[in-house]
Amino acid sequence: MTPSATLARISAVFFVLLVVSLGGPIAPMGIASVGCAVFTLAWLVATPAASRPRWPVTPVQLATFGWLAAFVIVGVFSLEPARSLARPNKFFMPLLVALAALHGADRRAGRRALAAYLGMGAATALWGLIAWWSHGHSYLWRARGLSHHYMTYGGQLQLVFPVACAVALLARSPRWRWGAALTVALTGAALAATYTRSSWLGAFGGAGVVLGFVWPAGVAALALIAAAAVAFTPGDFGDRLRHMFDPAHGYNGERILMWRAGVKMFLERPLTGFGLLDMHGLYDRYMVPGATEKVGHLHNAYVQIAATMGLTGLAAFGWLYTTLLRAAAPGVAFARRLRERSEDELAMALRLGAFAALAGFLVAACFEWNFGDEELLYHVYTLVGLAWAARGWSAQVDGVAAERADHAEPAR
Repeated sequence: MTPSATLARISAVFFVLLVVSLGGPIAPMGIASVGCAVFTLAWLVATPAASRPRWPVTPVQLATFGWLAAFVIVGVFSLEPARSLARPNKFFMPLLVALAALHGADRRAGRRALAAYLGMGAATALWGLIAWWSHGHSYLWRARGLSHHYMTYGGQLQLVFPVACAVALLARSPRWRWGAALTVALTGAALAATYTRSSWLGAFGGAGVVLGFVWPAGVAALALIAAAAVAFTPGDFGDRLRHMFDPAHGYNGERILMWRAGVKMFLERPLTGFGLLDMHGLYDRYMVPGATEKVGHLHNAYVQIAATMGLTGLAAFGWLYTTLLRAAAPGVAFARRLRERSEDELAMALRLGAFAALAGFLVAACFEWNFGDEELLYHVYTLVGLAWAARGWSAQVDGVAAERADHAEPAR
């Protein structure tokens, strides 16, 4: 085996490890992503130019530099520039999209990564359910999985759930279909056990997008199921469902006060915000009457970006997220391709599921600072890269079929 082929294999192993690590804590993700990037670059350098794979050009590429530029501008005009500019890692993370797209470009490798992704979701969901049950299966100990925090865990499950839904609905192979259905069941149950309502809403929104593309009438069925759950679910689950938008219930009122404080911050420094600083000390100065919690973020991604990065950050975020949606989008002719079976069904499922996961992520962002959670950002960017790569899978199937036809012996 040539050095180039050896490096290619090692980088591919690291990529699968990255996919598998997406359901856990931050450290394995960082190790796997760095290992994958280093060995991928070594592989590309060691490969002769004539046979070197082309680096993917995705819609996210230019927006990544816009996101980085916003980070620098906001940092320079921050109250404390040195502290604001001290942690740029989140702003380089969109580069994972191209890395994932490169490793998912080959259909077999991409399908292997998708299988690892669904397996990761099922395994972490099962682990979270077992731990939750062993700790009394109640709201007093919410399921937290391998990430060790129920909100992060809920965000991870919320991203897997619509992808598994799409594969379960679109896959023709029974093995893929039933495997994905098992992942849907496990992640749905584990999501419930987190008691994290923002993730419930995100998963509900993601499932609605999937059904809207595949079975529009199913959206009404989903709404009826949700209404029945709100009306009849007993215990802590029902209590949290029925008071989801009640400002007088639990922590809801405190979050509204956080958002009001964030709006005050934004209005004071609307162009570049206060910078990417620890919110604890800053929040104390802008707490509104009635607020009692000392918080490190504002439990709303849009308010958080507005307060810390101003209009500069909001514009860059809007640009970046629009390109993420574009990269994952199943396309305007999705329904026709679905009817005609003219595209690899797993590619269609992956693209639809990733797009739905991004839509659900936006819903959850109304109630959480999920775009600041690195465990979730690794997840988002890797998933989008795989979805972008899946655009080319059908052409590979067609190419193999055509090659076989060319080499077939003429009939006698």
